[in-house]
Amino acid sequence: MPQRLLELGGPADAALIHIAPANSFPPQTYGPMLRALTDRYRAVCFPPRALWGDQTPPRELREWGDLADDLLSAFDAWNMRDIVLIGHSFGGTASLLAAIKEPDRFRALVMLDPTILSQERLDWLKMATEHDALDQTPLVKGALRRRRLFESRDLAFTRFRNRPHFADWSDEALRLYVDHGLRERSNKGGYELAWSVEWEVYYYSTVYQRIWEDLPALEGLLPTLIVRGGASDTFEQSDQEAVRRLVPSATIRVIEGQGHLFPQSAPDETGALIRSWLRAVLSQ
Repeated sequence: MPQRLLELGGPADAALIHIAPANSFPPQTYGPMLRALTDRYRAVCFPPRALWGDQTPPRELREWGDLADDLLSAFDAWNMRDIVLIGHSFGGTASLLAAIKEPDRFRALVMLDPTILSQERLDWLKMATEHDALDQTPLVKGALRRRRLFESRDLAFTRFRNRPHFADWSDEALRLYVDHGLRERSNKGGYELAWSVEWEVYYYSTVYQRIWEDLPALEGLLPTLIVRGGASDTFEQSDQEAVRRLVPSATIRVIEGQGHLFPQSAPDETGALIRSWLRAVLSQ
């Protein structure tokens, strides 16, 4: 199935930004963050396979390198070059892998709280996979508990508004999540998650294991910004320091007081940080 191109703002003839979302999050939830950039850039997204339609995940577990290959294939099909890659969480890791594979296609790389886990955490996930115990890991258990069906978008909004997960999101960001994260059920009534629990679990079950082997290839490859949430439980401070040693040319910034979802909970601060950095390294 050909990849769908989402337009997320900006002049049609402007320089390109591609946003790669976090697992289970609609690309449109990055709209408020991108407002700081779309006066100068055209922001687009090629959604991952979870949003391609009614496909179910493959039975054979594969790593996130497939995400990077899908991106590169889409960029080639749409004849897109000179792209600024922006990726959040596993979207950051996918963007990193794409940049390493075809660096000449890109101008810069921005990773927002990327899923760069310590080797200890990666080994634990690998062991859980080998022992068929992934459903006991916190992220997979949380996904499996997720409510899948909703009577209306308004009721879904109210439900999400009262959940700690979205407590620091603005109403605008949450409305984007509801409007684009739910889809009508054909001939069944009500709404369901557009990014299915099955795909969410699949991506949590296929965390990229060779990230520490690949990171040194990023050194000096292209301008790179890594932003961490100061309270993140994903890209932790010890991992940040390890990345700094492997990729000393990368710029690393921290948004204090924010967790893993700071692109949605602090969109103005995140967008301004990215804009300032791009101006400095690209003179744009």
